Amino acid sequence: MTNLIGVVLLVVGVVALFLGYQESRSAKERTASLFLGRYTQKTLALLIGGGVAVLFGLILLL
Repeated sequence: MTNLIGVVLLVVGVVALFLGYQESRSAKERTASLFLGRYTQKTLALLIGGGVAVLFGLILLL
């Protein structure tokens, strides 16, 4: 059961990281980064949440 949860977290994390990366390369994000000096909250949530999910997924698989 723990392995299944680990695999699900790993897959969800990779998808979130991919979506966050795609979002970070959009014109909206480039403009926000230019004027604000940072990414929007949605992009940060996808990148950080995806990273945490991948980390916990890997921990559960070990």
